[in-house]
Amino acid sequence: MAALGFFASAPLAGAAEGDAKTAPTLEGTWRWTFTMPDGTTNRPKLKFTVEDGLLHGTTSFRAGTEAPVTNILVNGDQLSFQAVRQRNGESIVTSYSGKWSEKLIKGKIESNWAGEKQVFDWEAQRAHLGVEGVWKWTNSFFAGFGGGGGGGRGPGARGGGRGRGFETRVELEQEAEKLTGKTVGARFGRPVPISNGSITNGEVYFEIERTFGEIKSVTKHHGKQNGDTIKGTLETEIDGEERVIDWEATRED
Repeated sequence: MAALGFFASAPLAGAAEGDAKTAPTLEGTWRWTFTMPDGTTNRPKLKFTVEDGLLHGTTSFRAGTEAPVTNILVNGDQLSFQAVRQRNGESIVTSYSGKWSEKLIKGKIESNWAGEKQVFDWEAQRAHLGVEGVWKWTNSFFAGFGGGGGGGRGPGARGGGRGRGFETRVELEQEAEKLTGKTVGARFGRPVPISNGSITNGEVYFEIERTFGEIKSVTKHHGKQNGDTIKGTLETEIDGEERVIDWEATRED
């Protein structure tokens, strides 16, 4: 099959002739949950863009694993495409097909990932435009902590001291005003789930509980989202000492 990408602006599934302004479009981000053979789950992402009337796309399992979409075919409400990835020097071809609507793509995935062709059910949902995705930021909560004398900071102090910061990355999922998610990356070993997550009128809040030796801390994240940026404050209490620092997170995926 020759590589092909095209975008039918109207009519599309459920759209009347001359009603192109309200016709659904594939352009945007789609997510689904996929269970790996070892029982772990992933949230792959499919992103479609339109350039010069042509439909282009990428798929990824996580940040940094993007693969281009090829052989895109759109015929009314029927969609198919492929993605080719490299594994141990071999090309892994995954074929996606299904029926699409404004908020859902439902069909099948075929792949030779395990050496033999396997078929999986596929149900992708259009991702929220809110805070869903992977966010990262750097803070220095523990720089100089417990230094004693004049180097310490009392309860309610802002700034958290000077010193080398560390990067935190969190993957957030959104369902209406509820946020769920977990930390990602190796900084703190196993992923840590967030709790009490919410978003209301762009105001983001969630908590992360961590353990450092015998010390437990709960960090409260408050911020206002503006596109791919969240700005606000982080609050935590460690061994009875409260700290507040400015917080700026950026979306990387």
